[in-house]
Amino acid sequence: MTQLEPSPLHPALARGAEIERRAGLTAAAFMAEYALPNKPVILTDALAGWKAIGRWTPDFFQQQYGELVLSFQFGERKLPMKEFIPLVMQSSAETPAPYWTNARVRDYFPELLDDIQPLPPMLQPNWAERAFLHGPTRDKLNGGANVEIYVGGPGGRFPVLHWDVLATHAFLMQVYGVKQYWVWPPSDDAYMYPLADGPNRSPIKDVDNPDFVAYPLFARAHATTFVLNPGEMLFVPSRWWHTARILSPSITLSVNTLNRSNWANFSQAVRSGATGVARTARGAYLAVERVRNWAADLKRPSAGA
Repeated sequence: MTQLEPSPLHPALARGAEIERRAGLTAAAFMAEYALPNKPVILTDALAGWKAIGRWTPDFFQQQYGELVLSFQFGERKLPMKEFIPLVMQSSAETPAPYWTNARVRDYFPELLDDIQPLPPMLQPNWAERAFLHGPTRDKLNGGANVEIYVGGPGGRFPVLHWDVLATHAFLMQVYGVKQYWVWPPSDDAYMYPLADGPNRSPIKDVDNPDFVAYPLFARAHATTFVLNPGEMLFVPSRWWHTARILSPSITLSVNTLNRSNWANFSQAVRSGATGVARTARGAYLAVERVRNWAADLKRPSAGA
């Protein structure tokens, strides 16, 4: 089984701030110190007590779910688990295994949901779980609010440098193996070359060896890179650019969240592209949703003061 070393930042890239690693943080402290300031953090004890830590291994999934057929978001292929896991274990930088991403745990493994309880309290309140009136917005938010699983092998990469849909926050929970992440702050948007048809996506493919001829301004973007270990949870705030590279056979979970801390960015994302009456209507709709969701929060018991 291969384990890769983390890649150093390219010497031509500007350096960003180090990401803090914290333990013993309450939900209230997390909201005040990280969610509201839109600041990333690694919570080293967020998954304490999970049965999944130590149980969810590549061998476990191969033995228990060998006949299960997996659909891959990138590459449009299907593989049974019993064929996929050996590829993960043999994966290398030169010949990485397919990367199984964004699969809902409740759809593939509903009986395993108890293994990831309790979910970290920092995931609440999550307005993305609620019944928004606008269908396309509701579908995107409700989808991201589900716990999703990612499985891949050394050398695998998430294929898109991006920030998450509709400017939601992302929580990335490392269950097994090690991953390397890169993040850039929203203030570096001008250096990331956002795509015209998808402003949350960048055309830059290789952050280890960027094409500075095609993307010279990327050198000015303030990159930070770090490793996420088993049992740790990474908070990627709204509109923070990020991507990842797998260093060893890896199992990761994700949840996207929306609340008062990222509502302004979310509103901007929903209104983008609309003009005139349509933009005004979206603004009015969002104002109603904000009040409705904030009122619902006031009825919730306090989480970890």
